[in-house]
Amino acid sequence: MNYTLKLSTLSDAIIGSAQSFGTIIDSDIVFDDRGLPYIPAKRIKGLFRNAAEDLVQAEGFREILNLDIENVFDTYGRMGNNDPQPPIIFGNLVLPEIDEVTAWLDYLSDKYDYGINQASIVDVFTDLRSQTAIDPETKTAKQHSLRSSRILRKGFSFEGTIALQADTEEARDFLAAICLFVDRIGSKRNRGFGKIKLELLDDKGLSLTSALAGKLEEKCKH
Repeated sequence: MNYTLKLSTLSDAIIGSAQSFGTIIDSDIVFDDRGLPYIPAKRIKGLFRNAAEDLVQAEGFREILNLDIENVFDTYGRMGNNDPQPPIIFGNLVLPEIDEVTAWLDYLSDKYDYGINQASIVDVFTDLRSQTAIDPETKTAKQHSLRSSRILRKGFSFEGTIALQADTEEARDFLAAICLFVDRIGSKRNRGFGKIKLELLDDKGLSLTSALAGKLEEKCKH
């Protein structure tokens, strides 16, 4: 069964890709050939797995949802197990209506090739931030410590698919619980970066995240 995952950036986010842009940018984000940003499936799977492992350690969630570490293995597989049919498959998170967006960009870049290019599109979605380390003794910047990162601006949404091989109510609730649990992505979260909202939708567009939140409220009342 395929579900839709929506991610909205509520603050600027530093979602580094471990790539660099020459000597100018030390940590870059991932974007396609047109300059449109996306969040790789591997990054989302890692975010969800880490959150799942944290979630089974949280007493409130663990008891209410009856979770244990086996639930993590059942959903994400065991580390080192190269299963050709993994229990869960994540897709890249891309901009909504990406096909229409790319079609318009191709049209505009052909008609106005002097103004619509990869660099100009990247600039719409991102900013550059620089930082340097301070020497505690001299109170001046350390030599060769200047680092620059490309950040994703707040206010954008991305969406992609999550395919569950074992489509059970428990597995769906586990994914929806992670969406409620995760509110940050990327680096420098303790400095206000990377605040996000996640929502899981079924094939009819209904929010499983909201449905689970209602269930949890009812259980807490009793």
